[in-house]
Amino acid sequence: MPAGAMLAILMSRSPNVASHYAREGAPSGRILSALTAAGKDLSRLSPADLIPYDQFHLRGHEATEELAQLLSPQADAVVLDLGCGIGGPARWLADQRGCRVIGIDLTPDYCLAAQELSAQVGLAERAGFVCGDGLALPFADASFDQIWTQHAAMNIADKARLYREVARVLKPGGRFGLYDIMAGAAGDPHFPAPWSNTPEWSHLTAPAAVREALLAAGLKERHWRDLTAEARAWSEKVIAAQQAAKGTNPQNPVGPAIILGPAFAEMFANLSRSLAENRVTVVQGVFDKPG
Repeated sequence: MPAGAMLAILMSRSPNVASHYAREGAPSGRILSALTAAGKDLSRLSPADLIPYDQFHLRGHEATEELAQLLSPQADAVVLDLGCGIGGPARWLADQRGCRVIGIDLTPDYCLAAQELSAQVGLAERAGFVCGDGLALPFADASFDQIWTQHAAMNIADKARLYREVARVLKPGGRFGLYDIMAGAAGDPHFPAPWSNTPEWSHLTAPAAVREALLAAGLKERHWRDLTAEARAWSEKVIAAQQAAKGTNPQNPVGPAIILGPAFAEMFANLSRSLAENRVTVVQGVFDKPG
């Protein structure tokens, strides 16, 4: 499938997960309005201008760059961004690494925003987006040189099936990278969380079980690193900055706050608390598919 793929609505899972993320509608208009308010010329936007708004995961762009360094995609690589959100990491890969990237996400509003923002910065031909289900990827076997995912598996209960799908569409010799929130040892996270208002749609799995599912799918471990401490420190820094900014003139919201709206403040505070209490962990991993 070419990187400029047409948007396809292929929702086979419950719309309730998608409706959680789409509570504020497609965010592209809000992002472009915020950029205009910040003095940006929309006719001359670069992918870098979108970075404060389109990195929908803990540690933001820093985490994206780290995973890219581990995967080291070549300029001619075809990459799948699984759970792409509004396409920030996909655009960064296309722009900085020269890859052809397909992003897939369950939320139609996010897929639409990803396409609109990519077109706005001239990347429509290198970063395309499909709205679909990670448990039934609409791609042929061995379609991708690399696959990556960041903070997308929290809503998926059947991790074994997810990683079997990853292994299926990954080429022999290909590489899979993940950066995910997983279950901690101290019990359920606090809700509402960024990925779910209630426990019903939250499906965190312990790191050991995720590792086991990946290996059972036929993938070979190359790298595994617990980044909970780094994520905790980053979240505490963000909370402290928010507290320091209280009472000052409000600025345009950035990042997930502009995507999920006013409710995100409570969601993020709960996530930070869950990190501090060891209710969630954050793991970075890289796996190879044997050739």
